Amino acid sequence: MFRKRIRAKYEEFTPRFRGLADFILENTLDVGFLTATELARRINVDPATVVRFSQEVGYSGYREMSREIKHYVNHELALRYQKGAPEATGLAGQVALFADELSDRILSLKAEAQHIAEVAEQLHQASRVFVIGQGVDYEAASLWATYLNIIGIQAHAVRADTSPTALMLRDATPEDVVVVLSLGLSPNMECGQLLSAAQGQGLKTIAVTANHTLPPARQADFSLTVSAKTPSGYPSFDTLMALLAILWQALVALDKDKSQEKVKEMTAQLNTLAQQCSEVPPYDIAAFLRFWNQG
Repeated sequence: MFRKRIRAKYEEFTPRFRGLADFILENTLDVGFLTATELARRINVDPATVVRFSQEVGYSGYREMSREIKHYVNHELALRYQKGAPEATGLAGQVALFADELSDRILSLKAEAQHIAEVAEQLHQASRVFVIGQGVDYEAASLWATYLNIIGIQAHAVRADTSPTALMLRDATPEDVVVVLSLGLSPNMECGQLLSAAQGQGLKTIAVTANHTLPPARQADFSLTVSAKTPSGYPSFDTLMALLAILWQALVALDKDKSQEKVKEMTAQLNTLAQQCSEVPPYDIAAFLRFWNQG
């Protein structure tokens, strides 16, 4: 299998070969329809490099590797247009059906495309975004706030407890937006009350929930609801996270230049930190323990 061969050799590749490997692994469906010349043009190398790469991973040339990639692509496309996986039995067959069911739920978000776009515009125009979560929803709020900050949107995750929300409301302005995330694993009465208080201060409010009957969904100015039903009856987090990912990508699309610049700045900082880790000696753990033992 071409993927296994490429991964086995990856650490030995030259930078140019690694670029080829990354492109093939990340854009396999596209590569299945490209000639050696077309592939070379896509990543700015000469066709001979593509042929040598194919030979490096164990093929006679690009034509042989391309045949295997085409076979893989045909199999992938067939799976996407049929229910389940005919060759999968037992639990694997169930997993294939679970994937179909999840795909159907995510595809249903297409019907909400206009509404999602309107919410993205509201977030894009906000001075700050406060992302609220109660209980386990706070973890999703924290993750999403981090992703918003990555692309330059000033965002803060706030736990739906009295003191944190009171501080948020004290400092918030009408230019800010409050977003509540809720899977419905708790009553979310506090979140509904918070949205009411935020609206009283002139803030725009958004709810992203798994059920339109939840207090945040009923109270918010804008409400996005995703299906989270599972065979167990316990709501799943998958479609909620998928919707947050779509909103994030919509925000990137609204200001690509700013988003790309902020990502570059963050990458530069990560490189600086990595460099410091290699230069600064590790802390003396023994000295740390001695310090505490002195007490």
